[in-house]
Amino acid sequence: MQFSRVIGHAALKAKLIGNLREGRVPHAQLFVGPRGSGNLPMAMAYAQYLLCEDQGQADACGTCPSCLQMAKLEHPDLHLAFPIFFTEKVKSCDPFTGDWRTAVLAEPYLDIAQWRDLLESENKQLRMGVDIAQEIQRKLSLKSFRGGHKVMLVWMPELMDPVAANKLLKVLEEPEPNTVFLLVANDAEQLLATILSRAQLVKVPALPADELADALRERFPELGITEAMAIAARSEGDLLEAVDMAGKGEEALFVFFRDWLRACYRREVVAAVEMGEGFAKFGREWQKSLVRYGLYMMRQCALQWMKADALVRVVGQEQEFVSNFSKLLNERNAEGIRQELESAHVHIERNANPKVLFMDLSYRMMGLLRG
Repeated sequence: MQFSRVIGHAALKAKLIGNLREGRVPHAQLFVGPRGSGNLPMAMAYAQYLLCEDQGQADACGTCPSCLQMAKLEHPDLHLAFPIFFTEKVKSCDPFTGDWRTAVLAEPYLDIAQWRDLLESENKQLRMGVDIAQEIQRKLSLKSFRGGHKVMLVWMPELMDPVAANKLLKVLEEPEPNTVFLLVANDAEQLLATILSRAQLVKVPALPADELADALRERFPELGITEAMAIAARSEGDLLEAVDMAGKGEEALFVFFRDWLRACYRREVVAAVEMGEGFAKFGREWQKSLVRYGLYMMRQCALQWMKADALVRVVGQEQEFVSNFSKLLNERNAEGIRQELESAHVHIERNANPKVLFMDLSYRMMGLLRG
């Protein structure tokens, strides 16, 4: 993947390229960024530039043999490690490498939930065990195929078991010559402090609204400028969330959430339960989108309630809703509403019965809004 395909982050790209052209190549870098920020595409673009045989001033050439192999993530000096579902027979990444390449090539901004759904392994936990750490050691002990750098890209290292992380630490302390580690994480706080201390931190921030809106209009040409900007603001710099909103229709989510919340406030039990049953008929991703949208709207209402009007990012019907609903918030229920919605999102991810979940959520909301 070339830097030109990574959305935004012009200053960070320039810094990374400048370091490479000056010969300053750290043996380990940790690309940290929130979901949908582009930390994985940035790391892949960095790897391609590093392995490119005809580096340009601002990007990899894209046409040399190395770049053509990197375009398919099949360069012999690029090694991949990522979390998997363990079975009795499979405890290493190799059997899943083809699936991971396919997933990343289809969506370079891949997140852990999408990877979990692609593997279709029910509720098993994704993790990286000691076998994967041994696999990393074995691959890095091999000579470089093209005689240059060897790149080990480790995606979501925060899901490593403690034993595996300690084993990886030894490789980070004494790496083979010309070995480059690219760790790509969403939450650096979950990593061992000893690993953090041995990797150069590369912070990839959430995408600015204007750059995200431009990217949305490239993916969805039918989107107007105003609508794209509104979705970009609501997604808070998360490309995956913005794409999900644009694909599902943000206006529909607003109507569903508004009407359900009104029924909860009025204690219209039958209507609220019927709507919850309707939500249960949609797919899990749609349900998660609805709850995330609800969390966003509640955050806007909380900002309005706290008189932080300058931070409120809503227009049209949403603005009217926020203005009215914020009057119902108080010190007793604001935090409770947030917790209930976040808890619902977690339970949806864990395949809770959606009919029971939304019925329970409706009753809890009734208590919080009119308690």
